[in-house]
This record gives sequence, C-alpha cells and structure tokens, in this order.
Amino acid sequence: MLSEYAAIYRRVFAFVRAMPLIAAVPLIVQLAQALLAHGGFVPVDRIETALLLFRLLNTLAMLVVMVHALRWWRFQGDRRRVRRMGLRVLVGVVVMMTIQLTDEYLFVSAGHLAAHLLGYGRAWLVPGAVLLWMLVSIPLYPWYVALITDDHELTFREAVRRIRAKWVACFLLVLSALAPLLIIGTTVRSLRMSLPYASPWQRPLEVVAMFLVPMLIMVTASAYLAVYRIAYRGNLPVD
Repeated sequence: MLSEYAAIYRRVFAFVRAMPLIAAVPLIVQLAQALLAHGGFVPVDRIETALLLFRLLNTLAMLVVMVHALRWWRFQGDRRRVRRMGLRVLVGVVVMMTIQLTDEYLFVSAGHLAAHLLGYGRAWLVPGAVLLWMLVSIPLYPWYVALITDDHELTFREAVRRIRAKWVACFLLVLSALAPLLIIGTTVRSLRMSLPYASPWQRPLEVVAMFLVPMLIMVTASAYLAVYRIAYRGNLPVD
C-alpha cells in the first residue's frame, strides 16, 4: 500500500510533464473567470449568468483532465490510445458524474438532516457523512476507471468482489492521498474568509486556490487508478 501511495503522486507529476496543456485546462478556466470577475468585463445584470457558465466550464475542464489522465496512465503514455475515445468513454463519464453527484448529495443531506434533528454536531456529522460516502464508494472507483479506459472485463460486481478483502485499506489509501490537499484547501479558504477583501494576501491565496483545483482532480484520478491497480493485484491489465 505504501508503494501505491507514493505512486499516486509520481503519476500526477509524470502526467503534468507529459501533457502540461491538458493539466492546465482548469487553471486557464479559473484565470479567465478571475479576470472577468475582477476586471469588470461583465455587466452587473449578467454576473449570475456568467458565474453559472463558468461553473459548467470548470466541471468540463476537470472532466477533461480526469479522463485524459486516467487514459494516459492506463495506456502507459500511448497518446494514440489516449485520444481514441469512443461512446463508451462518454457513457462512463455520465455514469460516474451521475452516481457521484447523487451519492454526495444524499450523504451530505443526511449529515445536515441528522445535525438538524439532534440540534448539534453539524461540524462533525457533515464531514462524517462525506467520509462514509467515500467508504461506500470504494468499489465504484476501479469501475469508473474501467468504463473510461475501455476495460470491458471489470464490471461493478467484479470490482466489488476483487476489492472486498481490501475495502478499508483502499479507503485509507484514497483518504490519505487526498488529505494533504484538502487540509491546504480548507486552510486557504478559512484565511480568505477571515481577511479583509482589500488585504494584499487575498490575491496570493486566490492563486494557491486556483492551483489546488487541477492538483486535486489529478490526485483524485490517480487514487482511483491506485484502487484499480489493487483490483488487478498491483498490475494494469494487458489488452
């Protein structure tokens, strides 16, 4: 497991070196959004529409990075295979987004509801619900990789069977990989909220937050691949 943890970050940096423009797509979208927000290019009555558009663009940018990264790792840098995407890839992305967004909404809502009914505990019930969602989702991660990388062998049922004995270990692996970035992101967000809007620290912190987004999506994708490798006993399938 320790070797898989180290490999998660090694894969990320290897992908950034190999496909820097793809890796930078979310950053470019965020820079454009910041320029529009701070430059006064959008009329006041159009700001909400512009923000909605950029939310969509940010989501698409993150998906572009995730799909390319997963395929680049899965096909070991074969750019021809990385770019040869069929309908199955689109279906895989839609399935992944639908399940993830639905599950996240249900679990987070359950956390808020529990805190409301108890009258306390929101600070730990909501994060606890998110962690529970991550734990339950573990066998979904290798299945997502299979859908996005043209692996017809690894069905969801097969992913559950292969991961069952290492379920908790896989959860701890994914959580430990994401934890440093999540801690940094939470710290940056707290600092920005506590500082005055005109503080000279706001812009540097905003830049850090921008770089965290593509990094977080690549580490997430790499963690998915780590669980996928575990489902194949540490190897990638040969096809």
